[in-house]
Amino acid sequence: MVWWSDQVLAVNNGKSLAAENRRSHVLQLKMAGETENAIAELVGVSKTQVHNDIHRRLSEVRRDDKEAVQQEYNLQRSRYERLLLRWWSQATGPDDERAAKATQMVLDILRRLDTIGGLVPDKPLIQLQQQNVMVGGATFADLLREAMTVDGGECVETDRAVGQEERADD
Repeated sequence: MVWWSDQVLAVNNGKSLAAENRRSHVLQLKMAGETENAIAELVGVSKTQVHNDIHRRLSEVRRDDKEAVQQEYNLQRSRYERLLLRWWSQATGPDDERAAKATQMVLDILRRLDTIGGLVPDKPLIQLQQQNVMVGGATFADLLREAMTVDGGECVETDRAVGQEERADD
C-alpha cells in the first residue's frame, strides 16, 4: 500500500531532479558562451531563474572544491596586488591631479581585495529603517522644517543645540 506522504515525496523528488537537471543544463549553456536572456528562451524559464540557477550551481561548486577556490583566490589576489603596486606610487606622489585619479584606483583595488578576501559581507550587517512620525497630519520632519523657517520662507540653520540659550554676557 502506498501512503499519501510517499506520493508527495516522490513528486517532490521528481521536481528536485528536474531542477537539478535544469541547473546543470543552464550552467553548460553559460559556459558555452550563451547570454542569460538566450538561456532563458532556450530552457523556457525566466532570466531571473537562469541567474539564480547559475549562482546556486557556482555556490555549490565553491563549497565542494575548497582547493580550486583557494587557487582562484590566490590568482585574483596576486593580480590585484600587482595593480595596487602600479598605482600606489602615483597615489602618494607629488602631482595632485595624478594622485587624485590614482587614489581612486587604489581605493577601488583595496575594496576589491576586501571583497574577495571575505571582509565585505554579502548583505549589510545592520539595516536602518526610516519611520515617519505623524503629528496632527504632518511628519515630524515637516514640523521641524516649519519651526526653522523664518518669515521670508528660508530655512535658518544654527550651530546651537536645541534648547541651548544664548548667554547675555557673551
